[in-house]
Amino acid sequence: MRTIAAVSAAAVMAAAASWPQGAAADDFSFTVVAGHPPITAGVAAIRDFFIPEVNRRLEEAGGNHTITWNEAYAGALADVQGVLEAVEGGVGDFGYVPHLFEADKLPLEQITYVTPFGSADLKTMMRLVRDLHDEVPEMAQAWRDNNQLMLAAVGVDTYHLATTFPVESVEDISGRKLSTAGLQTNWLRGTGAVPVAGALPDYYNAIQTGLTEGTVTFGSAMAPYKFFEVAPHITKVNFGAQSASALTVNLDVWEGLPDDLKEIIQQVAIEYQDYAADNYTNSAEKSLNIAAEGGAKIKEASDEMRAGFANAMPNIALEWAKSLDDRGVPGTKALEAYLRLSEEAGVSFSRNWLAE
Repeated sequence: MRTIAAVSAAAVMAAAASWPQGAAADDFSFTVVAGHPPITAGVAAIRDFFIPEVNRRLEEAGGNHTITWNEAYAGALADVQGVLEAVEGGVGDFGYVPHLFEADKLPLEQITYVTPFGSADLKTMMRLVRDLHDEVPEMAQAWRDNNQLMLAAVGVDTYHLATTFPVESVEDISGRKLSTAGLQTNWLRGTGAVPVAGALPDYYNAIQTGLTEGTVTFGSAMAPYKFFEVAPHITKVNFGAQSASALTVNLDVWEGLPDDLKEIIQQVAIEYQDYAADNYTNSAEKSLNIAAEGGAKIKEASDEMRAGFANAMPNIALEWAKSLDDRGVPGTKALEAYLRLSEEAGVSFSRNWLAE
């Protein structure tokens, strides 16, 4: 269930009144909303890079504009499934939107989740997503339909298994319940595993209480969310880096900003995209090291196991594309463009997602 934090209208107005507004028209106050806490690398990158870098460049440009930032992370104003609506409705001005939970409203943004087993190079994958936006204007239009502009594509490092039991083959997860999110649940089709939809903040308790027996998640999440404590068997399947979120801005807010301020924000947002990608990649290595030190048993999946996952599932990419075509959304156009751009960038997949 998607939820915007339950605060009364009076409370919101009172809080807004308490934020410094500035006496002149060139002083701004913005609220950044994230359902995830800043232990999530993409949110940390907003706090540690995007906000201070925008402020630094404004000062460097002569100080004609100043911004006071209110940082509402960890569900302070919206949970992970409510950020899109929070920014759309103006509860937040900027948002860290996990669009993997928004398949209905942002269907084309799910492109990497229906084409797993690609590259683990997150920075390359996010640049591919931006290039895809240039080729498929319906992607940007979907954000506009939700009263937002995407400033940066934010992904996560490659996905692995963390389980309560050892995994030697695909057959070992048959009948097991695993925590997953969004269209990622499709990765388990054909394996006999039972996907249980959820979100990162829920997985630990789900595993600890026996609701699930592990998770399919990215490496950088293993240590911050302490999954290795309850699921100590980590199998590095390498499902591929994924485009999971976006840094966005409310369109009404954006259209009211002066051009020079927009230019600085857009420049920093592009750099934030790479910064966040590096943050995730570096955090993944550290996270797995911490997990190992904490007693996790980590091993690389064999080529046979990885091929087993890739070939067990039906062609989820073509299914997705055709279902969107039927709704009047250019799924096949997006899929063909994405795979062509991937090939041009030297990215290969363990399976031909265009083959029937």
